[in-house]
Amino acid sequence: MMRPWFYDSFQCTADKCSDNCCIGWEIDIDSRAMERFREVPGEFGERLRGAIHNGDTPTFALSAGDRCALLREDGLCELILNCGEDHLCDICALHPRFFNSFGEVEEAGLGLCCEEVCRLLFSCSEPLKFLLDEQDAAALSAEDRDISCLRRGREILTEILQERSLPITERLSECAEYGWLLQEWVDNQENNRVIPEIPQKWESITDPESVFRLLNTLSEMESINGEWTELIQRLVRRQKELLAALPEFLRAAGEEWRYEHIAVYSMFRHFTGCISDGAVYARVMLACCSALTVMLMDCLVWLDKGKITEWDRILSTKLYSKQVEYSQDNIDAFIEEYF
Repeated sequence: MMRPWFYDSFQCTADKCSDNCCIGWEIDIDSRAMERFREVPGEFGERLRGAIHNGDTPTFALSAGDRCALLREDGLCELILNCGEDHLCDICALHPRFFNSFGEVEEAGLGLCCEEVCRLLFSCSEPLKFLLDEQDAAALSAEDRDISCLRRGREILTEILQERSLPITERLSECAEYGWLLQEWVDNQENNRVIPEIPQKWESITDPESVFRLLNTLSEMESINGEWTELIQRLVRRQKELLAALPEFLRAAGEEWRYEHIAVYSMFRHFTGCISDGAVYARVMLACCSALTVMLMDCLVWLDKGKITEWDRILSTKLYSKQVEYSQDNIDAFIEEYF
């Protein structure tokens, strides 16, 4: 299994978290979990089954404040306290983990909707590294040629993003350009499976027209909450001011490696989808624009407060991930815009 270096050290902070994964989400319950829930005896068993909406896909009911009906006031889960973690449904047991298949190799990561994952991602400024088990490394030699070429393409995209001799805005733009070349390569049936070379010139994705398109795309997505709605309105309204301030922000407080990490990690998470949908460029843009959006969010905080803290950065990254990465409709909207 391929995974980020911090994957194995992740632990949920439970009631110490400022957020809660059991608030604001409509959680689907898998069939095996439903079978377990039907067998839970006694008063709690009745309460458990009464907290479920039975439809085509059963879900946990939400109480006031969009809280899961089994979430206690102290932030702990009644199901875990009464039955143990082995009774959780798949989503609750695995969140915030995600899993993808890239050819012969399974890949796993942790979603940036979780503040502890954001903390881990930002805990090291060195280029982000991924671990690969020995058996998976051996399996790479047996991969299909097309998959092997796409894997090499993602490696090159990562190398571009981690080339720290260039400013982060240039790296994001170069990465987007290479994504376009890869898309042309995928679309060309006569390419002899020779992937394109790294571009020597590229168009900026931080120019006013490109940023307007990005913010407009984000504005048209279904909003996860009022906080995101208010934020995206401010970003749109102050776009010109933000773009003018961005170079100074990056010089004074930007810590460019953070946006490099976001782009590289987003590439790891989302690029594999192009195997099934062919949307190479759109998925590369999703990674680049994830970093750019969080960068603009952080710049807005810096402008308003005159400074930016580690916690501010975590909150920006978490909110963006919740809004975009954890809504399939919003992911689809982005892919459709840039495909």
